[in-house]
Amino acid sequence: MTGMMKTLSAATLLIAPMMASFWSAPVQASGTTPQYRDYCEAKYRKGALKGVKPRWSYGYNSRTKRMECREADSMGFNTSVKGRTFWINLNDLCHFTTGRADFHWHGEGRVACGRNDHR
Repeated sequence: MTGMMKTLSAATLLIAPMMASFWSAPVQASGTTPQYRDYCEAKYRKGALKGVKPRWSYGYNSRTKRMECREADSMGFNTSVKGRTFWINLNDLCHFTTGRADFHWHGEGRVACGRNDHR
């Protein structure tokens, strides 16, 4: 029985590091994904009519090369109200998401919060 225990403990020592790397999280790009929608809602959906106002979305404006919060168009009392658009301050967005104002770009329209560890 002692020989079997030695074999199992040796096998465990050899297999454990491989299993730890197998079970660890997949490799990801550096940084944290920003919470665009939550940021836009918290910053711009305010006031007494908060529940009635349209929800905010977000997107990348390739013309201005900026991320934007976008309010949907709305209807009311025989009128159409054009939705508003505001540029997103990426430092504020990352501070809202992670508590730190660091951000970096991963390509056109793709922002990540935190330091860039790819260098």
